[in-house]
Amino acid sequence: MLKIGVFISGHGFGHGTRTCAILKEITNLIPCDFDIFSNLPTWFFKQNLSSLNFTLYHIKTDIGLVQKTPFLHDLHQTVKQLKEFVRFDSKDFIFCEQLVRRKKHNLLISDISPLGLEVGFKTGVPNVLIENFTWDWIYQSYTETASDFIPIIEVLEKSYSYANLRIKLTPFCDSKTRSIKTPPVSREVIHTPEEIRKKLKIEAEMKVILITTGGITKRFDLLDKMKRQKDVVFITSGDIQKTILDENIIFIPMKSEFHYPDLVNAVNLVAGKAGYGTIAECWSTNTPLIGCYRANFRESEVLLDFASKELEHHKLTVDDFEKMDWMDTALSTMKDLHEKSPKKTNGTLLASESIRNFILKEDFLHKFCSSL
Repeated sequence: MLKIGVFISGHGFGHGTRTCAILKEITNLIPCDFDIFSNLPTWFFKQNLSSLNFTLYHIKTDIGLVQKTPFLHDLHQTVKQLKEFVRFDSKDFIFCEQLVRRKKHNLLISDISPLGLEVGFKTGVPNVLIENFTWDWIYQSYTETASDFIPIIEVLEKSYSYANLRIKLTPFCDSKTRSIKTPPVSREVIHTPEEIRKKLKIEAEMKVILITTGGITKRFDLLDKMKRQKDVVFITSGDIQKTILDENIIFIPMKSEFHYPDLVNAVNLVAGKAGYGTIAECWSTNTPLIGCYRANFRESEVLLDFASKELEHHKLTVDDFEKMDWMDTALSTMKDLHEKSPKKTNGTLLASESIRNFILKEDFLHKFCSSL
């Protein structure tokens, strides 16, 4: 059984969802034992990796952008935290390095985490980088107004150069570096729309909209306006303990029995924050999207371009989203369930096979793989 360390950015759930999809597929190809380093919550991994052998270590593997709200970030605080982080000498870094040495990992996988790549370089363990962007690329757009990013970018460029295998997931932001390029990666649908609607007690012919803020909980002043839409059921998630029905609104806990791709597949439209995970799961299930995109964030242009070309899609401003000035657009964009034909192509298998092939060609791993 191979020992693989996995470093996952906690900057939203999209990095976690796609990496979990890849890890599950890897175990179908090669038996693995995973050590996961991330500051995403424990329940998230229990929910998405329940069938895998893994140990979770709560480690912040990157800084990303310090968020004020789901749509706004704080550049001053981001720089302040990055200056300490990129020294790569913190207690967390030392802990990760020592653990990788002690457990003798065969491979490290990082989803945009420079910390994982630095640990791999320091310990000599081969590195795989999964990304649709890297933080040095993101920070470049802020250098004119915040020159403190320049030396940070130089450090991170070096960190990302330590990747022995680079896998870019569509929609990706920069195609210059040599890499394997895959279609969008998303989690599998498990239950049918009919099963999900029955469990939620939603009539089969009812129109349903899933409201998302990309895994970042925020209370929107939408309830009254939602309740006026008597012919539509709204599903939203938040920090609650159990599923609650309030007229035509269904509140689902972030930690729930429902597999999120199943919800995306069971609705007529998704509305809200458009990050990688949301766009990939709408694409894979052929679900229309009304999306809000973070301003002054370089990835947003790439995501918007992909969604506009590959989805039934409309862009919203955050202000319009919160005012709910989009119901007419939503009603004209929705697809009936019988019109949705999920994509048969998913980048998960290609990414996983690429990692498997990389493992098998490494001479020092042949002794671990000869019996497979």
